[in-house]
Amino acid sequence: MINFFRKIRQTLVSENKFSKYLLYAIGEIILVVIGILLALQINSWNQQRIEDKKEIELLTSIKEEFHYNLSEINQSIKVNKKVTQSCVKLTKLIRSDSITKVPEIVDQSLVNIGGFNSFDARIGITGEVVNSGKLSILKNDEIRTKLGNWLTLIADCEEDILFRSDNYTMNLMPFLMKRFPLSNGELTKKLEFDKSNYLVTYEKKSPFKLNLSSEDFMEFENQVWHHKHNHDYIVINELNLRDFINTTIQMLDKELDNMK
Repeated sequence: MINFFRKIRQTLVSENKFSKYLLYAIGEIILVVIGILLALQINSWNQQRIEDKKEIELLTSIKEEFHYNLSEINQSIKVNKKVTQSCVKLTKLIRSDSITKVPEIVDQSLVNIGGFNSFDARIGITGEVVNSGKLSILKNDEIRTKLGNWLTLIADCEEDILFRSDNYTMNLMPFLMKRFPLSNGELTKKLEFDKSNYLVTYEKKSPFKLNLSSEDFMEFENQVWHHKHNHDYIVINELNLRDFINTTIQMLDKELDNMK
């Protein structure tokens, strides 16, 4: 092809047809420019295709992580709901002066209020995207903002989780240990993860009886209330996190559909 154009130039020059040669030269330049522009466009298309593939892979991984977190937080909400219900049940028993009348229910309720759960979010992929600069791969501004806010929300919830745990360990448990035969809870405790019944538990009730003075009843109610109060913050946090997760998954689904 190059030899072909060279022969045309040589013919025009030898025939002293300068005007035609000039037009030819301009045309050749235009062809070269068009060729360069086409090459650049093709390269741009290829680069865009590669970037789109990376973005789809990243969005898919983030979506899978959020689906995992949705499953985990639903389980945590289920467990923590039982804690709230047991706190309310204990308060009713205290106020009706029925604590000594239904020891089995009390034993079970005391086990339940100590079985609170803390949602442990999986943030490996999201954290890497936000902290490693990969956030720029995502074109959707709302999704980029969502991912940054997600990590902030998780960090903000940790303080309430620690406060609930510390209060239970340092305040409620010392009160209970002096007044209730807590080992009776072993007869009612069931651990879902012990599928093979590996753990050995007690077979008989404690020989000791609960020991509550008249002054203890108000403190018992206050201790249960304070535990529930701290626990309520965790429950509200988890419900808000679940809404956030569902909204984010919907956004990810929509973005992936648009990229198909």
